[in-house]
Amino acid sequence: MNGEGMIMVINREITDAENLKELIEFMDEPDVCTSTPAEWRSRIGQSRLDAVFVGPDLSEGEIRTVVGDVGKLDPNIPIVMLHGGDQ
Repeated sequence: MNGEGMIMVINREITDAENLKELIEFMDEPDVCTSTPAEWRSRIGQSRLDAVFVGPDLSEGEIRTVVGDVGKLDPNIPIVMLHGGDQ
């Protein structure tokens, strides 16, 4: 991947992912992309991943797959595991 860097937000609930995307963009990150666990790889295109945020609604299997696949791209990409709040 030789393109510009991006941050990926992966979550099944796209509305929650979009809310986090807006927060990250507010903090001056120019390129933030949201995706479901099944589609995130195709959304990268030629971009370089700078970080990945993994939503709290992913199953353990989805988390293992995402973390493993991100590690195969580059083991140094930061992965932030988000925790859902108790309501």
